[in-house]
Amino acid sequence: MSSQPSQDNTLALIAVIAAVTAMAVSLSLSIPLVSLSLERRGYGSDVIGLMGSLPALAFLLASPAIPAWTRYFGSGKMLWAALLLATSCIWALAISDNIYFWFFLRLLIGLSMAVLFLISETWVNQIAKEKTRGRTIAIYVSVLTCGFAFGPVLINFLGAEGTLPFIVSGFIVLSAGFAFLLVGDRFPNLSGKSGYSILSFIKIAPMISAAALLVAFFDGSVLTLLPVYGIKNGQLQETAVLMTSALLAGNIVLQIPIGWLADRYDPTKVILGCGIIGVIGALMLPLAISEPYFLWPLLIVWGGAVVGTYTIALVIMGQKFTGGDLITATAAVGALWGLGSLFGPAIAGVAMEIIKPHGMPFTFATICLIFVALAIRQALRSR
Repeated sequence: MSSQPSQDNTLALIAVIAAVTAMAVSLSLSIPLVSLSLERRGYGSDVIGLMGSLPALAFLLASPAIPAWTRYFGSGKMLWAALLLATSCIWALAISDNIYFWFFLRLLIGLSMAVLFLISETWVNQIAKEKTRGRTIAIYVSVLTCGFAFGPVLINFLGAEGTLPFIVSGFIVLSAGFAFLLVGDRFPNLSGKSGYSILSFIKIAPMISAAALLVAFFDGSVLTLLPVYGIKNGQLQETAVLMTSALLAGNIVLQIPIGWLADRYDPTKVILGCGIIGVIGALMLPLAISEPYFLWPLLIVWGGAVVGTYTIALVIMGQKFTGGDLITATAAVGALWGLGSLFGPAIAGVAMEIIKPHGMPFTFATICLIFVALAIRQALRSR
């Protein structure tokens, strides 16, 4: 009898990771599809950029309300509703050319993704066992990153024109439903009321909050602008695009070793180490950009360490918070993620214009340094 809950937890873990991976593939497929479609229709980069910022805006606006919605409707109904809403909106993109309707649809897709990711992330942390929490969260982050990396690759097979790519993208989201069917009615119980608001969470957990902002800024600005940075520093376009792939490879490959370290040692020290590598990597990038033997290993280690701060932040969050407090904590992280993703590309883009051509890595090094200072403060307090 005692093995049954363990089997249920393993099944739920497989299901939730499969579901969020399907959503990540679809999201990373549909975002460039929308941008390419708008460009073909003659819209400027300002409109395309605004459209691209809507999912982050939805995360920022919706995250604070998700804990209350989940308490009222239940996590299972919320997940299914978000799944069906995302699928319907992606298919609607395929049959409408109205730009204002597209803005509305992109906002709804962002809302549904916020629900799906925040409940799923809380669920993973609830399922994870204390002894292996680091590795469990690391597997979740690695597989999720694989999903985000695979989406744009699909465009090469599906093309970027016509309705087919949008229809396939919708079906990929819908496939997450099979994972939820595996779980049956054993969705997480997140009905407990939290003792925190999102603002009070940020105040009591500044390091976790800073890690969410840091990685959102990294995803939004560094991953977006790295190919541009490479070209401005004399790289060929093909090489510049591969620089992003090297960062993603580090995100995927290094999370499990980082998670293992968090299971063996104090997670606060591990997150501090990741932050220090983040600062060093950003400062070394201008020196490494013209040295290929140095550049590729640097990008892999740098990307893995920066995203490792988010992995460990989730581990610490799962150790410190449970029940209703855990989903409020996850919602706070989601709101901060939206904030970092919304403003990160603009800040880094302006920095690249002011400090040519190294404004982007220097800006990120500064932000990473602030994170390291917070992590040192937390480490000293925990002692």
